[in-house]
Amino acid sequence: MNDEQGSREPELRTPDPGLRGRRRESGSCVSTGPVSPPPVADSFAPDSVVQPMVPVAVDPAVRGGGTGSTTRDSSDASVMRSTGSMAVANLASRITGFVRMILILTILGPAVASAFNTANTLPNMITELVLGSVLTAMFMPLLARAAQEDPDGGVSFIRRLLTATSVLALVAAVVAVACAPLLTELNLGDGEVNTDLATAFAFLLLPQIFFYGVFSVMLAVLNYNGIFRPGAWAPVWNNLVAIATLALFAVVGSGIDPDAPVNLLSTPILLLGLGTTLGVVVQAAVLLPALRRAGVVLRPQWGLDPRIRQFGGNALAGLAYVFISQIGLVMTNRIGSAADEAAIAIYGTYWLLLQVPYGIIGVTLLTAINPRLADNGIAGRTDAVVRDISLGTRLSMFGLLPIIAFMTAFGPTIATGLFRYGNFDAQNADILGLTLAFGAFTLVPYAVVLLQQRVFYAREDYWTPTVMILAITVVRVVLSLIVPLVAEERSHVVIGLALANGIGWVVGAVAGYVLLHRRLGSLRGRETAKSAVWTLGASVAGALVALAVDTLLPLDALTDAVGSIGYVVRAAIAAIITLVVTGLILSRSRLPELDSVAPVVRGLVGRLRR
Repeated sequence: MNDEQGSREPELRTPDPGLRGRRRESGSCVSTGPVSPPPVADSFAPDSVVQPMVPVAVDPAVRGGGTGSTTRDSSDASVMRSTGSMAVANLASRITGFVRMILILTILGPAVASAFNTANTLPNMITELVLGSVLTAMFMPLLARAAQEDPDGGVSFIRRLLTATSVLALVAAVVAVACAPLLTELNLGDGEVNTDLATAFAFLLLPQIFFYGVFSVMLAVLNYNGIFRPGAWAPVWNNLVAIATLALFAVVGSGIDPDAPVNLLSTPILLLGLGTTLGVVVQAAVLLPALRRAGVVLRPQWGLDPRIRQFGGNALAGLAYVFISQIGLVMTNRIGSAADEAAIAIYGTYWLLLQVPYGIIGVTLLTAINPRLADNGIAGRTDAVVRDISLGTRLSMFGLLPIIAFMTAFGPTIATGLFRYGNFDAQNADILGLTLAFGAFTLVPYAVVLLQQRVFYAREDYWTPTVMILAITVVRVVLSLIVPLVAEERSHVVIGLALANGIGWVVGAVAGYVLLHRRLGSLRGRETAKSAVWTLGASVAGALVALAVDTLLPLDALTDAVGSIGYVVRAAIAAIITLVVTGLILSRSRLPELDSVAPVVRGLVGRLRR
């Protein structure tokens, strides 16, 4: 199912029982085989995973030109076309999110930013726990069977599922707001971050849970019907509202003293809290016109389908997965809060910096390849699954390793250029840069683990990913507990936390490879190793050349003259040199990834020019 490079949105057609068994109509839940719509990533959750899609209940009154047969294109080129069509929107989302974080740090300062970011993370944590992307991903095989087996093509099943999830999101939001003090205390403990201030923000931000839940349902409906553009751009609107809120705060606000008594009804707190929540409301609301144009009706249908009740054991695996992963995040917050008031803000910014390249490369790749993985996994086509794993892993490394090399070599330069403004001083910028340098390697194992997770779910193996995240979290927590004992300065604890997080994901990727090898046999490891060696070698060479040029050129005079802006120029020069040298070396490698990536690069350049 393609979106025609994002240029048009397919219409929907009423399900015709006579078509069942011959072809699948977009939106009709009529299928000749397992239905596995593509996922879209949650741009806001730290350690986030991708949101899978859900089939849609279509109003029988809607008629129009159908999309026709949607036999899935299994070629690697089709994956790259789908990836390229979503990359621009993901790029805009990451850039606006990045600007948002810069404003949070520079306008609020590290101490207030830590309290704000802690509270703003809570809605994502709870949404993941009660209605998370992991749990909804596990529904895919069940949805496919409902589409094939039910007389109405699974329409009633889906309407019941959507109704139940919306009610669950509302209940979760109400309970979370009531428990706001407990949630902030759990995340921060008796650390350096102002718990009362974080709690005040939490009361205003936790209602986002409901709107995140509704957004994910509507997004699922649109994407299943091949309508990608509104959902891809919705997070940009959220970020723009948040940016406007922060700009207004800077103009009319009197600031927030992290050491002063906290008043929930004070203008600065209300402005930040309500303005940020409004962004999530807008993110959900912008999807409504697209739903109306598509003729989609989400009328509630009450009652719990028996198959959902029977799904309890598998759902338990998903809940356990999310709960374990959140333990890792809570422990990181508590250890960071105990060490330094700026640690949580710095760690969150480091993770956001990693999400910029991952969102553009990793998320779009996983979004494009996931439908094939699910189809092939459910159908038992082992050779095709292995091919998809190999392709996804090689393309992830091909795209991410040059960026990792650049971030590792120039972490402090990047952080100083982007963040050393306003209330975020040089010392904090330097700590952020070192955190980025020591933690950038996390990108590849993180991307690989999420790819492996989708393979297990496609094969209806729900507990193996939970065991994997348990291993990741145990390693991450144990190493994080050691960090304060060995760190030379309390402000350096956050650097160790990033390193511990990355090592945990490396352990998970290795464990996933071993487990998949046992189940599937050869994973075409020789091809992957060849690609890894070439790409890593080229990336390191590119970063070293960039470091040499940075040392030889008189760039210190530039930064001394213009300050942080000079570091932006310095980082830009280094990035260009790194990528050019890496590209020149890889052009001699004859890797098959070059043939897949070249058309996407040309397409992206064309879109950006327009």
